[in-house]
Amino acid sequence: MKKLKTYEQFILEGSAEVLLPKRNKWMQINPKKHKELAGEFFDLIQIAYSTLGGHAKVKSPKDVFADPDWTWWQGVDLHDSPDLDLIVWGQHTKYGVKFSGVGHDGKKPSTREYLDHKGDNLRKRGFYGELSGRLADIMLLKYGVNVIEDEKEVEKLLGGKDITWHGQHPKNPNSPGNGWYSRKLGGKMHTKIMVGNPK
Repeated sequence: MKKLKTYEQFILEGSAEVLLPKRNKWMQINPKKHKELAGEFFDLIQIAYSTLGGHAKVKSPKDVFADPDWTWWQGVDLHDSPDLDLIVWGQHTKYGVKFSGVGHDGKKPSTREYLDHKGDNLRKRGFYGELSGRLADIMLLKYGVNVIEDEKEVEKLLGGKDITWHGQHPKNPNSPGNGWYSRKLGGKMHTKIMVGNPK
């Protein structure tokens, strides 16, 4: 007879017990099947966005899997404990996978792997996303990702969301790329650039 887990055991289990990740191997994660990982993922997201004041949409563990559009999740265990050290997520669209966010443990191997993973994917057909700040500089200058510089194309990829088009970065003319725009996220205006190779 199968032994049922107590509520406390269920809550305490992390990605190591639930997903059985293999070290250094990226794995797909089904958000509908693993709601119990929301707390652990929230902690990783908090670390990744700590210098930005937090993720625009993820303010508590209940927000992690709340957006029904966030259907694409991946994670990897890199070091120390067998739990995931790095997660990325996005949404499936008719243009491919649009990146939405990242969570990591703040250690150098995790941030390095994140940059390499994102840079590699953004150079593939069917992956795209919005960038800003230092990450945009790194992806454009170090990884040479494609910039979408057509305003109508960006509007199409955003599903018709309202944007204010700038072209050149409105505050920092030294920022690379000529596809900068601003749009409202989490009640605040954010300046972004669309990159990658949507279908």
